[in-house]
Amino acid sequence: MSLKKFREFLDESEEERTYSFEELSPEAQRKVLDDYRDLNVDYNDWHQPIIEGFEEELKENFGFDEVEVEYTGFFSQGDGASFTGKCEDSEKFMRDGLGITKSTDLIDMGEEKKSEDGDLVDLIGDLRNIGFDARERYSPDDFYFSVARISSRYSHENTIEGEVEVDEIEMEDDDDRDVNGMLQDLVDMTTKWAREKSKELYNSLYKYYEELQEDDVVKETILANDYKFDKRGNLL
Repeated sequence: MSLKKFREFLDESEEERTYSFEELSPEAQRKVLDDYRDLNVDYNDWHQPIIEGFEEELKENFGFDEVEVEYTGFFSQGDGASFTGKCEDSEKFMRDGLGITKSTDLIDMGEEKKSEDGDLVDLIGDLRNIGFDARERYSPDDFYFSVARISSRYSHENTIEGEVEVDEIEMEDDDDRDVNGMLQDLVDMTTKWAREKSKELYNSLYKYYEELQEDDVVKETILANDYKFDKRGNLL
C-alpha cells in the first residue's frame, strides 16, 4: 500500500473502512470462512465437473451414451445418485463392464465347454445355451444393453436396473438353448454393474462437495472475487 493510500486509510473511521480478507484479523477471517462455508456449493452447477467426468468415463470405458444423471444429497434418507443410458459398444461393455473374458464367466458349459482362448466374439459364439454350433451364432453386436429408471420417487442406485435385448435367431424344434435364461443373467449382471457405478458417482459427488467447503478452497474463491468486508468480517 502506498504512503498516500495508507494515510487515507488512517483518516477513515473504522465504520467506513473496507478490508480485504487478508487484511482482517484472524478472528474476523474465521468468521468469514464459517459464514461463507457454502460459497462454492451454493449454486446449481457446482457438481458439473464430477458428472461430466462420469459421463466421459461411461462412454470411453464402457461404450455408454445418452447418459442422464440424477442425484440428491447429502444428509437425508433416500439420498443417492443414479443414471440411465444406452450402450453403443456391446463388446466393450461385456468385456470391460461385465467382466466377460471367457465363456465360463457367463455360463457353466460342463463337459461340452470349448476352448477358453480367443476374443469375445468367438467366446460369445461358443456359449452352449445361445448358439455354439455352426448353424446360428450370436456375437456381442447382437446384444443391446441399456440402463433404465424404474422409480421416480428417489434418485439412489436402487431406482434403476439393466435392460438387455438380443436379436432373434431361427432355432430348430430340438434346440435346447436357453436364450431367456441367458438374457436374465445378463440383466442381473448389468443391474449390479449400474448400481455399483451409481454408488461410486454418489461418493465422488460427496467427496467433491466436502472439498469445496474446505478453508483453503473457500479462501481462494473469496480472494479471486476480491470481496470486501468491514472490520468484523461482514461482507460489504
